[in-house]
Amino acid sequence: MNGSASIAAAFRDSELFCGVNPALIRGGFVLSFRRGEEVDETQNGIDCVGVVISGCLEVNSGEASSVSVMKRGGEFGICNIFVNRRMPTSLTAKVQTAVLFIPKEEFARLLGADSGLMYRYVRLCNKKMLYLAERLSLISVSDCTERLMHYLTTSQKDGVVKLGVSKDELARQLGISRSSLFRALGSLEASGRITVAAGTVCLK
Repeated sequence: MNGSASIAAAFRDSELFCGVNPALIRGGFVLSFRRGEEVDETQNGIDCVGVVISGCLEVNSGEASSVSVMKRGGEFGICNIFVNRRMPTSLTAKVQTAVLFIPKEEFARLLGADSGLMYRYVRLCNKKMLYLAERLSLISVSDCTERLMHYLTTSQKDGVVKLGVSKDELARQLGISRSSLFRALGSLEASGRITVAAGTVCLK
């Protein structure tokens, strides 16, 4: 595979592939994508797992305002290894981006040969399942203000929530617009249910 040093660096950044020797992968190949170009997990007629080597990808799940960014070491195509179903997300290169593609059959072989990789794979899938369960719980609350309050209540520790993300990112996570988020924060503060200061929310 080309760019072995770049691949090794990306593997070190990967939650899944850290600890895997890239030299052990059979049939992997690197492709480069221009800014704005769509990236698919099927390349050259082969269903693959992808690992971002350089650049970054924009991930859109199809939900309103649901966009995230996948950087070096980010993986995609891992949740449908053993089922013949397409993922409902789309990937677009935000900048010139290089991706290592690993055939899914080869990834399945690696899972069987490397117990550490298998453990990280199962753990990552579990995290994604929990995230989806939390999303379902969140979007079941239709009112924006109560949706925000639900998020804060389930995220708090000792009555405090350290946001750790921008307001834009928080709005994306909640599936609401930025303006709706600010209105909801203002409403909760005005009613005395929360106080907001320097990226920290205190519940009352």
